Amino acid sequence: MSNKKGIKYNSKSTIILNKYTPEEIQKLLNSGLTKKAIVADLGVQFKAFDRYIEEHNLTYKTPSRKKPDEKINIKNISIDDEPLEKFKKLFEERKLKWIKKYLKEPYD
Repeated sequence: MSNKKGIKYNSKSTIILNKYTPEEIQKLLNSGLTKKAIVADLGVQFKAFDRYIEEHNLTYKTPSRKKPDEKINIKNISIDDEPLEKFKKLFEERKLKWIKKYLKEPYD
């Protein structure tokens, strides 16, 4: 790998990345993993990995984030309920969520 001035990098990350073909790296990028996970698996620096992607004209699409399952959905509460009833339902949901979290990790 060379930088803009034409100087070769001889870092550990560059040596590791040179062992892979651009096609192999593109397969990793298309696997749905984040760049952070790929960099950790390969054991290279993030900047060196980005430089490799840019130099070989590889593409990376950020995977979509998954929403947590236990997220409280306010849309489930009907509009016809009285404000006090809405509050009670929401309070109970939050209380149960907190209890579940506390029982999993009581001393953290």
